[in-house]
Amino acid sequence: MDNISDELSGMLCDNLPLMKKFNKDSYADAFKAYFESYRPLLERIGEGYASSDDKDKYIEDIASGFVNIVKDKEDSLSKKSDKEHFAIDHNSILTLYLLPALLEIKTDPCKALAEEILRRWNGIFTRYNLSMGTFEEIDAGFKRKLCYITTAVCESLGKPDDCYELKTLRGYRDGYLLASEEGKTVVDTYYDIAPTIVNRINRRNDSSVVYRKLFDKYIRPCIDMIEHNRLEECRELYSEMVYSLKDQYITNKR
Repeated sequence: MDNISDELSGMLCDNLPLMKKFNKDSYADAFKAYFESYRPLLERIGEGYASSDDKDKYIEDIASGFVNIVKDKEDSLSKKSDKEHFAIDHNSILTLYLLPALLEIKTDPCKALAEEILRRWNGIFTRYNLSMGTFEEIDAGFKRKLCYITTAVCESLGKPDDCYELKTLRGYRDGYLLASEEGKTVVDTYYDIAPTIVNRINRRNDSSVVYRKLFDKYIRPCIDMIEHNRLEECRELYSEMVYSLKDQYITNKR
């Protein structure tokens, strides 16, 4: 039991460099390689579950051991900024690789374990309320070109994924931007760099302030322009946001 929890912690803590693979060109291959390398462990979890007399306790013990190992690693850090970076990095690998891998094996024990890990994780690491998705759902997000930065901004302001701002901007993107080659170029640039930008903003102690400024300077004015059919003005402001964020968080690597 303890050995499985330890090995699960390795699935998380030993794979932080995989965040560099989280983009539309690399994620699918990176995830598949990750999944195959840990398939024997995931299969052992199912075998242990099948032979366990108390199946609920089996799942609870593994999840508890795993989360406690990660929490101990965080507690060993003394600086607040180091703890915040630790949380962001490990949250990312958990939701983009480890939990989807548990779901990818498509067995009831691994699904139950994923759900129990997420429940305990959110109970201990309370700053972010994480959710769970399958590999297919996450990978499809690149194909749908989800509004990563806008979503992060709206989440920071307590707005849901189906809020008016997000639906309006998604409709504008699909109905106007993607109808022109110039608009497609802006959108393609945005979605190549957006995950990295969000990750770097989240590392900042003042991330909520940054998101508030983005909302006030870009998102709210864009919504107003769309509402008044000033669609080309919105494209210009949208482009300004994309390239200014690229300069700040990619080119300058702040």
